[in-house]
Amino acid sequence: MNPKALHVLENAVAVVSASASRWKGEREPFMRTIHHLVQPIRVWVNPDHTVETALVLLRGHRLRGLPVFEGGRVLGIVEPEQMLNVPPETPVREVMTTELMVATPQTPLRAVAEWLQQHRQTIMPVMEGDRLVGLITIFDLLSEIGRSYDPMTGLPWSDYLREWSIEQLSQGNEITIIFFDLDNFGVFNKRYGHVVGDEVLRRVAQILLAEIDPQTDVVCRWGGDEFAIATLRRREEAGLLAHHLSRQIANIHLPEVDVPISVSYGYQGGKRTREREQVHYAATVDNLVNLASQECLMMKGVSLRAAQGGQLQLPIQAVIETPPTEKRIKIQSVSYEREGRRAKARVYLQVGNRVLEGASEGEAQSHRLIAEATLNALKPLTPSSVQVSLLQVLESVGDAGHAIISAIILWENGEHRQELVGSALLREDPNRAVAAAVLDALNRPLGRMLESF
Repeated sequence: MNPKALHVLENAVAVVSASASRWKGEREPFMRTIHHLVQPIRVWVNPDHTVETALVLLRGHRLRGLPVFEGGRVLGIVEPEQMLNVPPETPVREVMTTELMVATPQTPLRAVAEWLQQHRQTIMPVMEGDRLVGLITIFDLLSEIGRSYDPMTGLPWSDYLREWSIEQLSQGNEITIIFFDLDNFGVFNKRYGHVVGDEVLRRVAQILLAEIDPQTDVVCRWGGDEFAIATLRRREEAGLLAHHLSRQIANIHLPEVDVPISVSYGYQGGKRTREREQVHYAATVDNLVNLASQECLMMKGVSLRAAQGGQLQLPIQAVIETPPTEKRIKIQSVSYEREGRRAKARVYLQVGNRVLEGASEGEAQSHRLIAEATLNALKPLTPSSVQVSLLQVLESVGDAGHAIISAIILWENGEHRQELVGSALLREDPNRAVAAAVLDALNRPLGRMLESF
């Protein structure tokens, strides 16, 4: 085996990693990968084959190039131009290109396009383990090279999300659209300047890229201070993801900024119950985006009528100020008693000098009964026009190994229905964590309700 070729191959792997990291930070959740375009190939030459043999294979299979393959490794590439005016009996090893990158089916297309352009090469072999999968050429990548990306965040624009979503729907998959809008970003830019504002947008993009799963999700910059994710996750799981991302964004800290950075979100989709025929998939995607963005506006506390009337005037005070300490809801105590298959939960909350009590009883399911008792305790704060009900309580394990309790609450106000998600770490008292997750889900609407309480 050619030691130089092996050295170059190892360097090529580093090139892929460096290029991919620059675009995606260890993962590539938004760009298509090699497996979308790779041309399967079942022929190759070894270094001792002649130029004549290589030309016969190239012409017979109408290929742009052949991998030089030996001992489970690709040692080089031979292309027709390299064999012009070369004696037919010349070994391939004397004319092949050895400075090359070997891709895998998971390698991002943009990383491959970058490498081929920088090294003025037109073809690259694709390997999966010791198996030669096929070839990818610069001509296969023309559409990807021409795709529009936001240079500031590195995210694609909305056309890629729409294209991916349409493809998933056409294959019979369900999708959910999550729409994000940074709160009061116009006011934020005026206060801190566009340089700081651009850095916030970059940080948000980095969080979205780092937290999504490239197997099920794609993310884009929709425009301005808006971002969107299309996902194959179930609606409930998409809600948990959206809530988690909003918390991660709230943890962004910049030295120049003395107010919290927050984001509103809405999500729609993932609930089709039967196959539809003659579906206009593009219209379906646009409708989901529209519904998710409307729900996002609702989360901001802006009515649809106001939103449709022109430019939004969002009061920054509603976002950056928290309720006064005396009106903050505190968990006073939580109890859970079980007798056989039946159980009863009681939750006591404190708002200023007033204590709110809620109870729930039924089948012995501690998490659910405590969550229902918490909602019952909050009824005196809830407007009569609003119905609040528990959909689900989930227990999961976070990236750091911590147990997390998540509560999914349905908030209904007339024709508007919104699922709210809240989470809390499961510490020494799991019952208290459930109550805290419910309060977390209702954080924003509770803040508005406390103003008039």
